[in-house]
Amino acid sequence: MDLRPTSELAEAAADLHGEPDVESTVQSVLEYAKALTGGDGVAVMFRQAGRPAVMSATSPEAAEADLVQIRCAEGPGLQAMCAGDAVLVDDVAADARWSSWSRPVSELGFQSVLSLGLGTHRSSIGALSVYSSKTHAFAAERAELARLYARHASVALVSARHESGLRQAMQARHTIGQAQGVLMERYGIDAEQAFAILRNSARDHGVKLSERAEQIVASRPADVG
Repeated sequence: MDLRPTSELAEAAADLHGEPDVESTVQSVLEYAKALTGGDGVAVMFRQAGRPAVMSATSPEAAEADLVQIRCAEGPGLQAMCAGDAVLVDDVAADARWSSWSRPVSELGFQSVLSLGLGTHRSSIGALSVYSSKTHAFAAERAELARLYARHASVALVSARHESGLRQAMQARHTIGQAQGVLMERYGIDAEQAFAILRNSARDHGVKLSERAEQIVASRPADVG
């Protein structure tokens, strides 16, 4: 993917919004970030249950560089995630801000990093980090372009996660309704009673309501309890 600065930014944004799911959106975010910045590796972290986790990367080295941040609890990606803005490291080996992080990242072959916060005005969802084998790899114009791109990427990722969540919620609601129907027919009870049985059964089995509903829909009568 060979992109010229600014002229392809709108096309990148449109493509990101056209992806069918979160996984595809993440991969496109990585590919476009690498093309727009000229970086050697890109990784993306998301917040999961309040903790950062590496979701994907363009190379094992980029993934490891992000994992180093998580293990050391310091680094430009984590700072960008908290600040919701860009954090630039022109020379990893000479940067004194994150002493525990800089050496292992240098050993991975990366000499400069541009980390971009991902999220909305309401919340942060993660960070996108672009790694380069050269020092001072990200000129001011390139960094500004990356900031603009990060905004588009954030909207696309939030939208994809929202759509994915809605689809999962709709599917879970449908499955719960099916399970209620099975229980109503099986025991000659009404919908409210069927839901109470389903809820109690989920608690007894130590699973989510939707998971127990799936089990009941697929089970034989003797398996329910």
